[in-house]
Amino acid sequence: MHNEQQYNSWHEHRAATEAVIEEPHHPWHVTVSKLLPDLRGKRVLEIGCGRGDFAIWLANRYSGAEVTGVDFSETAIEIARKRAAQRESRARFQVEDSEAMSFDGRSFDYVISCECMEHVLHPQKMASEIYRVLKPGGEFILTTENYFNAMILLWLQTWATGKPFDSGSGVQPHENFFLFWRVKKILEEGGLRVSRMESNHYQWLLLPRTDPMKLVKFDFKSPLFKRLFRPFGRHFTFCGMRPAN
Repeated sequence: MHNEQQYNSWHEHRAATEAVIEEPHHPWHVTVSKLLPDLRGKRVLEIGCGRGDFAIWLANRYSGAEVTGVDFSETAIEIARKRAAQRESRARFQVEDSEAMSFDGRSFDYVISCECMEHVLHPQKMASEIYRVLKPGGEFILTTENYFNAMILLWLQTWATGKPFDSGSGVQPHENFFLFWRVKKILEEGGLRVSRMESNHYQWLLLPRTDPMKLVKFDFKSPLFKRLFRPFGRHFTFCGMRPAN
């Protein structure tokens, strides 16, 4: 079981230091917003919604969509509900464990999860839950960290020193070491079919006393370069579906 209090404290700290985001801002949210189909009239679930900004944007962007955001942290959900009320959003929020959700099977047309799976204790259970709650033929889009790039240097330092891993947004209670092919395998073993993969945020190098953001290429306009460098993107996006049969 996750350490709930640690996650509550983490979200409380993040909420106190961040600006409320009205439009997709993080690299993963920007990518997802470009790849989403028309969700109007669909039942949509966001797993690991955090403090709710993206679910609120989804509900505002797609009129008629029934958007539900879930997160393990009660503090995150409390913040999300307050933000939704302040912005008169139709998005709904509730506390759920991504490894064992309370929804009936085949409940949703579309599942979205951004930068969540790398923080759960049993990613395979989460993949199986995505499969369970999706309707046959229902689609999903999921993003995770991918450390097949310079970020592996931080992991090597973590393993060598025993210090907690900090990806740049603060130390989280749990962090999985993910490479994109492992995530693809987890999703497929959960019964899901992956049809498309994309990446961005190419961290070429990490140097002492140097801002890592100065050593990043966020994306490529050229389709050739984007495909060529795809394995090395830090933020990986997986699109797919629950097979109809």
